[in-house]
Amino acid sequence: MSTVLQTELHRHLDVSLRPSTLLELAQERGLEAQSTSLDAFLDKLLIREPMKDLAAVLGSFQICQKVLDRPEVLERVAREVCEDMYAEGTLRAELRYSPAFVSEFHPSLSWDDILAAFESGIRQATAKLPGFRAGLLCIISRDYGAEGAEKTVDFFLKNQSRFIGLDLAGNETDFPGSIFRPAFQRAKKAGAKITIHAGESTGPDTIWYAIEDLGADRIGHGVSATQDPQLMTVLRDRKICLEMCPTSNWLTRVVPSFEAHPLPQVLRAGVPVCINTDDPTLFATTLPSETRICTDLMGLTQAEIASCRSHGFAASFL
Repeated sequence: MSTVLQTELHRHLDVSLRPSTLLELAQERGLEAQSTSLDAFLDKLLIREPMKDLAAVLGSFQICQKVLDRPEVLERVAREVCEDMYAEGTLRAELRYSPAFVSEFHPSLSWDDILAAFESGIRQATAKLPGFRAGLLCIISRDYGAEGAEKTVDFFLKNQSRFIGLDLAGNETDFPGSIFRPAFQRAKKAGAKITIHAGESTGPDTIWYAIEDLGADRIGHGVSATQDPQLMTVLRDRKICLEMCPTSNWLTRVVPSFEAHPLPQVLRAGVPVCINTDDPTLFATTLPSETRICTDLMGLTQAEIASCRSHGFAASFL
């Protein structure tokens, strides 16, 4: 085994359900017919071709929200996600979730209960998976606005010792980073580690803002960074890791093809980059398959893949 442990930094726990589990839960809640086979369910569920845009993909997550309705379900999902990652060879995992997103359809499900259930599932998994470690990132969802951000930061700060960091995710175009500056200033003042979804569906200005005004230690996606040479220099010099997700970027039309993905260019410019799955359930991907895309379609060498793993391990908040 490599001395650098395979690490994944960018996987959304609340939309990473095992497909068979998602079907079972959907059938129990009357969201799918009992006669629906797993193959038929996957044909309807999985995103296999690029959708209209990122917003269209975000809208497809609703079925996951609807089944995450009880603590025992959340516990099971977290345990299974860890088991699946371990089976892929991952030994360090950062799992992110949005308390507002998980509870949107279930107001009786408290944020405290959600956190406790996810923690319990991770503990159950790590107890039986030798060498595996996982931590939770709390997401501020852009789509709930400034008020939602303040509520989420309140919750994060109250439970800061139970999270490894704070994230900002969602619709970059309609909910710019400036809305969330006060919330992130509070978190940064409290010593929070911060990663920000930026430069995914927007230009490099959003990456600049994430770093300079929101205090980002890492950037989720950062695909547009190559458009700004000065930004690339800052990312390199400050060792700000970009959490890149090739399949996700292709399916959301952030890049026109895998071959056009900027990951190799960023890596070869000396900017830290790691490879991730983002939303593996709906995108029908795994970390090994993302790695194969990087070698077979993007031309990364095995040494460069090892470098990406080293960057992910070094940049982890665990």
